[in-house]
Amino acid sequence: MTILTDFKLDNISPEDFGDTLLKIEKSFGVHFTYNSFKNAKTFGDICDIIESQLNLSDKDDCTRQQAFYKVRKAIGLTQNLDERSIELQTKLEDIFPRLNRRQNVKLLQEALGFSVDILTMKTWLALTIIGGFTLSLIAFFFSWQYAVAGLTFFTLLTWTASKFSKELNVSTVRELTEKISREHYSLARRQSGTMNRNEIVKTIQDIFIADHLLDREHLTKEASLGWS
Repeated sequence: MTILTDFKLDNISPEDFGDTLLKIEKSFGVHFTYNSFKNAKTFGDICDIIESQLNLSDKDDCTRQQAFYKVRKAIGLTQNLDERSIELQTKLEDIFPRLNRRQNVKLLQEALGFSVDILTMKTWLALTIIGGFTLSLIAFFFSWQYAVAGLTFFTLLTWTASKFSKELNVSTVRELTEKISREHYSLARRQSGTMNRNEIVKTIQDIFIADHLLDREHLTKEASLGWS
């Protein structure tokens, strides 16, 4: 049985790292070549390579604070609320009740100027879909027709569910702010083309933690890569 201590950097495959790298590129607005990380052996190497590619001016200000101001302004504008009433601990379910939630979240994204994924399907439905895909793959050992039919059905179900999902995957304004700071670092900044160099390593850690369930203590500069 997998336990939390099994989630370490050296257990991440190159393929999984590639998926995480796409999120890092999106967050910082940069692009890495195929060979950018070929000589990387530690998490510190990864951070150094990423920082070396960030052609941004260094400004000593807090990106998360700026993200909060953007979120607060966008919520106040789209939900007709007094910005001063919106705090970090404010619950999103109070701001976005289920009725018209998808429409209001879309308005929030338009006000922010970028898409932030905060809606998901119900847990029981997600587990049903995962189970359905698993059974469909097993069915290949018995009948490829049933397997293909199952995969097609659950693919369509996934697409439909994602279009109509209303469950929130973040609970508070604080969690939304942290998500935006992590996934849209450059866009969360008040001044485009800037960064706070002191925040970069922590932001990279945040992306790895969200993507691979890692503990921050396992993401030291000396932590080795499993494929190096």
